[in-house]
Amino acid sequence: MRALLIFAIFIPSVNLMAAIGTAAVLYGSGQGILAGWASLGMLAAFVQYTERAFQPIRNLAERYTVLQSAMAASERIFGVLDTPEEIRDPEHPVALPRPVRGEIEFRDVVFGYDPAEPVLKGINLHIPAGQAVAIVGATGAGKSSLVALLARFYDVQQGGIFLDGVDIRHLAQHELRRHVAAVPQDPVCFSGTIASNIRLHSQEMSVERMRWAAELVNAAVFIEQFPDGYDHEVRERGSNLSVGQRQLLAFARALAFNPEVLLILDEATSSVDTATEALIQDALARMLRGRTSIVIAHRLSTIQHVDRIVVLHQGQIVEDGSHAELLAQRGFYHRLYHLQFAEEVGR
Repeated sequence: MRALLIFAIFIPSVNLMAAIGTAAVLYGSGQGILAGWASLGMLAAFVQYTERAFQPIRNLAERYTVLQSAMAASERIFGVLDTPEEIRDPEHPVALPRPVRGEIEFRDVVFGYDPAEPVLKGINLHIPAGQAVAIVGATGAGKSSLVALLARFYDVQQGGIFLDGVDIRHLAQHELRRHVAAVPQDPVCFSGTIASNIRLHSQEMSVERMRWAAELVNAAVFIEQFPDGYDHEVRERGSNLSVGQRQLLAFARALAFNPEVLLILDEATSSVDTATEALIQDALARMLRGRTSIVIAHRLSTIQHVDRIVVLHQGQIVEDGSHAELLAQRGFYHRLYHLQFAEEVGR
């Protein structure tokens, strides 16, 4: 805004001065022509001289505004770079017991982006190793916050989260995230090849492992349709791929690193066609098999493969059980299920 204000004042001021100068030359030269001591040629020359005199000032003004914009941008950049880290590794991190099983436990977890307004209030949840759990609830219930805490994007204000009996705050972040993979709702793609997007430029991952992951989540279906296959060029943010293709690519990337715990945030099947949605559903079923998984679900049709459903309401767990058990309770899940079923029938 400061750069725009300077630009809005400086450039018109220079143009006004140039106009006043030109008017003064025209007036003076006009008087000279009438008095006989000036000619039309002299008038034309001095008008041109005036224009040439103000052109460098205009250029300087433009450069000054560019400089102001650059300074404003640099302030924002250095503001980001100078932001202190809120999530820090412990001085003496501990290691997870081997082999990593993927058992998760939330103990009296309280968390809020503003500590005065907690989003999660006393969450107690135990997820045995290898179990697939869906978290459902209305918008704002705290589903995504619960998963973000497990990946340690934020730290809890009270309580603790344990992976195989170890508080995740006692682990190095790279150690935690080597065993916990997250698939976001809006998958991130980088400029490069499809292979580099799956491998994330890891030199340790073999081509066979990469291809296995792509085939397991049905990403190979569309990858092999490209003339150059896994060497197909991906533009920035995956702009030359569809939403469904980016989602399958994100699944392949997560599975290629073989994490013990898989987090799937807010599935994005509502904006894809029926055939692609079927591929994504099949990929989800394959990914969840045999590993601890937490799926954030908005569309209840996407959680048919899970072992257990946890219902959040206003930051608290209100129901926990299988699909049939929760429907029989005729509570929050029963209401959510029938509301969504009515919406789908209405469409």
